[in-house]
Amino acid sequence: MFKSITLGALLVLLLAFLGFQYYITAVPDLEEPVSVEETRFIERDNSLVVTLIDSSGDRFTLGLRGDIDKDPEETALFFIRNPDLVPYVYWPGLRSNDEKRVLELLEDMVGNETQDGAASRIYTVLKNRN
Repeated sequence: MFKSITLGALLVLLLAFLGFQYYITAVPDLEEPVSVEETRFIERDNSLVVTLIDSSGDRFTLGLRGDIDKDPEETALFFIRNPDLVPYVYWPGLRSNDEKRVLELLEDMVGNETQDGAASRIYTVLKNRN
């Protein structure tokens, strides 16, 4: 009996961990209108970082690390889904489904209105390699 309860608790814990991991690594569905809250260029890491905010106040931070001008194919995409809850930086694979979801999010945002140059720049880099 004790082994069954322990095994059941471990399975529930594993499922909770998998759900949490999915939450922090998934691209959120931001409610329209989505706008740029903050843009930063970090010279030390050669990173371009954009923080988006939707109509309900949810934030999504994304960026590219690497030389965008000289070698855009080698720049790495990263994002933080909810930095207030879990400050976890996720690095999706090059040309992965997560990268395509970020591209779609930026495409909707850039297509609807004129946006900040940094968001358009990240969109252009992702669009050219997909």
